[in-house]
Amino acid sequence: MRNRIFTISSGYVLSGFEIVLFIVIIVYFSVVSFLCFEKIVEIPSAPEKVVLENAFIHKGLSEASRTTSFLYLRVGKGNDTYDHVIEVSSRDIQHLDFSMSRELWVAVESDRSTQFVWGVYDDRLEVVISRQDILGWALQNNISNYFIVFTWSVGSIFLLFLLLRNGVWNRFVAKK
Repeated sequence: MRNRIFTISSGYVLSGFEIVLFIVIIVYFSVVSFLCFEKIVEIPSAPEKVVLENAFIHKGLSEASRTTSFLYLRVGKGNDTYDHVIEVSSRDIQHLDFSMSRELWVAVESDRSTQFVWGVYDDRLEVVISRQDILGWALQNNISNYFIVFTWSVGSIFLLFLLLRNGVWNRFVAKK
């Protein structure tokens, strides 16, 4: 019979420590999955018409990881102001000057029904970050977050199965 790495024999009963450890790991996997699910960016369908809106960088460029950074924009003026965060590739924007409180122009939907930035332009209306870059970064971010959510959810379901089979069911069968 071949030994498998992740197989626990069918008659094995988990100890109290192993049950607590499985529960802690399941809770950790679930929390991380929910946090990654919250980071998924909703990409709306392409608008028919976009308008340019004033935007300011209200926080400096901060590193999310070695490969990505966050660009914090405050879009609009007056009562229609909202904050928008773009997760950008650090390699792609390292040569751009994103200093604090710099004025930019952003392309948003004309009816402002969604708070999604379709492009970033400088004060001379030259493209700083294109629509394709923003969509590519958002899609790449979503794919990695979906992958993490899926794998960690499957892992927590597998651990829950082992907990129920070896911690509850085998304990019940062992008492008979």
